[in-house]
Amino acid sequence: MSKINYREDQIPIINYTAGTMAVPAVPGAGKTFIVTNLVAKLLEEKLNDKGKILILTYMNSAVNNFKGRIKKILEDKNIKENSSYEVMTIHSLAVKIIKEKPEIIMLNEEFNIADDLQKSIVLTECINKYRINGGERIFNFFLKEQKSEHWRDISIENWDRGFYDLIGKAISELKYKDISPDKLEDNIPNDYKGILRIVLPIYKEYDRKLKQQGMLDYDDILVLGYKALTIDEDLRSKFQNKYKYVFEDECQDSNEVQGKIIKLICEKNNNLVRVGDINQSITGTFSSADPKYFKEFIEKADYCYRMDMSNRSSKDILDLANELVAYVTKDFDQIECREALEDMKVRTVPKNKGYKENPEPYTYNINAIKYKTWKDEISKTIRFTKNIKKKYPDKSIGILVPFNDHVIQVGRELEKEGLEFEELGPNSLNKRKTLNSIACIIDFILSCDNINKLITVLDKVFIHTDNNQGKKDFIEILKNHTTEEIIYNEDIQNNLIIDLDSDVYKGFKYGVNAIKEILEYPIVRLDTFILFIGEQLKLENEEMSIVHYISFYVKFLVSENMYMKLQDIYDIIVDTKNKVFSHIIEVAYEINGYEPTPGSITLCNYHKSKGLEWDCVFLLGLTDFNFPDNVNQKFQCDKWYLKEKYKNPEAIIKKEIDAIVDGYNGINYEYQTKIDVINEKIRLLYVGITRAKEMLIMSFSEYKDENDMGNIRKKQNPCIYLYKLNQHINQRRGK
Repeated sequence: MSKINYREDQIPIINYTAGTMAVPAVPGAGKTFIVTNLVAKLLEEKLNDKGKILILTYMNSAVNNFKGRIKKILEDKNIKENSSYEVMTIHSLAVKIIKEKPEIIMLNEEFNIADDLQKSIVLTECINKYRINGGERIFNFFLKEQKSEHWRDISIENWDRGFYDLIGKAISELKYKDISPDKLEDNIPNDYKGILRIVLPIYKEYDRKLKQQGMLDYDDILVLGYKALTIDEDLRSKFQNKYKYVFEDECQDSNEVQGKIIKLICEKNNNLVRVGDINQSITGTFSSADPKYFKEFIEKADYCYRMDMSNRSSKDILDLANELVAYVTKDFDQIECREALEDMKVRTVPKNKGYKENPEPYTYNINAIKYKTWKDEISKTIRFTKNIKKKYPDKSIGILVPFNDHVIQVGRELEKEGLEFEELGPNSLNKRKTLNSIACIIDFILSCDNINKLITVLDKVFIHTDNNQGKKDFIEILKNHTTEEIIYNEDIQNNLIIDLDSDVYKGFKYGVNAIKEILEYPIVRLDTFILFIGEQLKLENEEMSIVHYISFYVKFLVSENMYMKLQDIYDIIVDTKNKVFSHIIEVAYEINGYEPTPGSITLCNYHKSKGLEWDCVFLLGLTDFNFPDNVNQKFQCDKWYLKEKYKNPEAIIKKEIDAIVDGYNGINYEYQTKIDVINEKIRLLYVGITRAKEMLIMSFSEYKDENDMGNIRKKQNPCIYLYKLNQHINQRRGK
């Protein structure tokens, strides 16, 4: 095997042998490459002879990636793979800790883990139960009066989504602050008027439901894992002796409890390597992650080596990213936000040194564009996309938008233009296919003598073919028969079509047999019936995991309502606004990760783009509302549909929880919440820019809607960052 040629910014890292080491790394620096090679080097040199090496990350897809890469490196070095290293998520580590001695935290060893999807299912139903049993009046109390029914419906829809997120974050925060439902109740007087008065009954019910099913959610796991380590010295010593080295990837996404668990495990050997990028910390507004913990580690670590070279993007794109960093860290008017980005300039890799080098486009491929309306912004972006596809068919394209609603809007227009694309979001038709298939089958079962519903099942679920005309002709023939004839009469089945080897007939034949099996299955339990339907569909891993989650959800619903019928299940599955199914789809398709392929088009929000890269990237919606720069602007955390007193509910919740723990501390929570949003939006834009390898097109529209044109109050401004970056672009273009 040839010797690896490490870059100058990688050499100090690969030479690490012991101690605490911080590795701040820019986008495209090769974090996974350096970590996997360093782990392999430590294993090769047997520096871990008195313990294992533990690699911690935050995504299951990343766990598989690390395992595969380390295995390949060891094979190339002819090192026999053994059990001297482990790769897992931080939550898996916490589960390991708890399972060693569940009794010390008063747990039954039979406990189960409620993953994010199961948590979503339980919490959604707890919120629904609260609203049905008298809470709807309080839910509506917070809403601002609307003049029209149309705007009232929109307000309720927005508050419905916002309420779930607010309750979920509040419960997580309470758990991390060690405030149980009972403790919360003890700290809330009967005449208490705060938002925690609403959180309390939902929190109590959520806690009761989890205990009833012997489940812990991810927040419980972390909190209890840390408690177990602090309470039991023998347990703590066991894990300290077990792991001689600990590596933490993506540590900018770590929270306080996670950091404490890792610190305790490393206390004896003191060999901890934390790798991350503060400038890509973009999960804080919907989790407890905070880049300040990585900043603190950087200051205290024995060593800090910066990986500041990147081969992902062209020099022009890296210069643009550096321009954003320079503006924010040095000249930004909102002084409290100057530390939103770490002042680390990205360098290109040296040429002719044997490294993978940066792309070198023939021309300057960065532009900032102003459109009149959001509709124009979408249509012109798609026109650009079509032209790029035509001229450069092998180039990958990423279209990034601020919100999931925008993903749906742009997706519709891409479909109209006949462009194939991958949508990283919960409501694409492609990703809802499994749900829609099960709903389609159930719909037929509920009316099994309806020939049109049988034809719909066969057409949408089972007959997959490129021969669309042959399929249409065949479906017309089916309309002349009854459902009983088609399903049970083999003579009629065989006489329906001449070509028995065609895709149309094969799909039909398989579908008829599957439907027959489903019809004959005894529906004793609805959840097992859903699983049986899934088994008849020959699904891939992701699709089958969706079926299992649907089954779990149905089982949970039936436990709440023993009179639930198959019709009720159908109504729930076809409801596209159901947050549970959106969450199921989103997580299930992220299990194995996603990697854009040459010539592909990917559509997603800015958050979903992290970790991905494309030859060409479009950044849409760069308005000052979506990417604010000062606390006096309109803010997404200010909910327009809520009464003035409650317009920033997240700030109110934080204030109320901190008051229980420490008493009121004089912090202006509303102000700080806005600062946090500005900081994260800056980092989100930085992430968007650094996804591009060769071409970057940034845009905003002056008006949301054509009807708003000319109305000065409805006019949108570009975000200040786009304005500043456009100055840099114009200088480069010599304008």
